[in-house]
Amino acid sequence: MTDRTFRAVVAAVLVGALALAVVVVFVLLPRSTEPAPSASPTTSPVPTASPVPTPVPTIAPTASAGPAFVAPEVVSVGLVPRGASSSQTLVLKFVESSVDAIPNAPGSFRLTLTDQAGDGSTVAFVGTASVDAPGSLGATARLVAPNVLMVSIEGADIYNLEPITINGLGISASSTAAIGALNAELGGFTGSLVTGAAGNVLASPGSVIAGS
Repeated sequence: MTDRTFRAVVAAVLVGALALAVVVVFVLLPRSTEPAPSASPTTSPVPTASPVPTPVPTIAPTASAGPAFVAPEVVSVGLVPRGASSSQTLVLKFVESSVDAIPNAPGSFRLTLTDQAGDGSTVAFVGTASVDAPGSLGATARLVAPNVLMVSIEGADIYNLEPITINGLGISASSTAAIGALNAELGGFTGSLVTGAAGNVLASPGSVIAGS
């Protein structure tokens, strides 16, 4: 091998070695990486709630401050002989004092019968009470003692004036009943009828006279 050829071979080897070194350095050196631009977070719009209209409260009518009934009306049985009974013609009429005087709730009251001296043991109701009243009241009348009539209701129509009429009753008097006008008085008001009537002392439902 000539000197020129030897030099050429050596030069080629050196050039190849240099190229290999450059490749190795390029591979081994850490690559500079730029962070990818982060995407801007997408913010979902917060939904705005539609305004809810404020409901207008419904205020139910309440009972007025006045009495439940105006002064009751009485149709007398007339004369009641001692030891006998009258005809069954007694009529008791109760009329609501205003359309909202009785709230829509149960209630009751009592009518007590006594003789002229205030004795309830000498007089009594006879017959069967019959009630004429609007269905909204659910009114009933029954004897809870011989001389005591209880009137009850289950509810009321707070938009209309309501009457209660009771008939079908008569009155009996014992042989010892005091002669003179009978007494009838309301009391024991409960529930929706607690305010009573404009007049709780009724007109006399009859008069006891001496028997034949």
